[in-house]
Amino acid sequence: MSVPLLKIGVVLSTMAMITNWMSQTLPSLVGLNGTALSAARSAYPDRSLRVLPSNLDETWQVYSSAQDTEGRCVCTIVAPQHTMCSRDARAKQLRQLLEKVQNMTQSIHMLDQRTQKDLQYVVRMEDQLRGLETKFRQVEETHKQNLAKHYKAMKEKMAELRPLIPVLEEYKADAQLVLQFKQEVQNVTASLALLQQEMGAYDYDELHSHVTSLEERLHACMQKLACGKLTAISDPVTIKTSGSRFGSWMTDPLAPEGDNR
Repeated sequence: MSVPLLKIGVVLSTMAMITNWMSQTLPSLVGLNGTALSAARSAYPDRSLRVLPSNLDETWQVYSSAQDTEGRCVCTIVAPQHTMCSRDARAKQLRQLLEKVQNMTQSIHMLDQRTQKDLQYVVRMEDQLRGLETKFRQVEETHKQNLAKHYKAMKEKMAELRPLIPVLEEYKADAQLVLQFKQEVQNVTASLALLQQEMGAYDYDELHSHVTSLEERLHACMQKLACGKLTAISDPVTIKTSGSRFGSWMTDPLAPEGDNR
């Protein structure tokens, strides 16, 4: 059940309670007894109470309360003329009671006005809430559409990037090779440093000049030899000698057997 229907139900329940109280209390205040209840069959609910006086000579006839077409509580009292009951004590009570009823009617009218204002406010709030709910649904649908669109774009991008995975694996392997080459270069550098320490403090130019000097000395030595021109220097060779006291000869162990020179 919505909030406006609850408001209307509260107002109708309050008016019914007030009507019931008035139908039970007013006759006792004016000294009337004997009741007869009747309900009119109409488009709107109607509650009426008919009260007859104990003495038929008295002119009190009918007291009734009902709801009009707008849902307001209407109280009706059929009483004698003012001149006939001006000296009656119950007329004063009736006037006081009428004033109370008027005050109560005015209070109910004010309550109805406040209820109508609250009802209008609730209706406006309900419209605003429905508008907010609609906007929230639109935002939610837009968010879902955006998520679906972004997911589709990411999926397409991943499909485009999937062939690059083998290339990245190759790059990774190449990176491992580069690290190995770097390690080997470091090892070679260390070996060269050790070799340079073993060779001494000579650099390439000094070694070249030293080799050139040795070659010049070797050529000078070759020119001084009397057994012919020196063409090359081989490894040391052991020569065997044999012969008698008056003669000897030498043989080259590396010479072939058929060479008897």
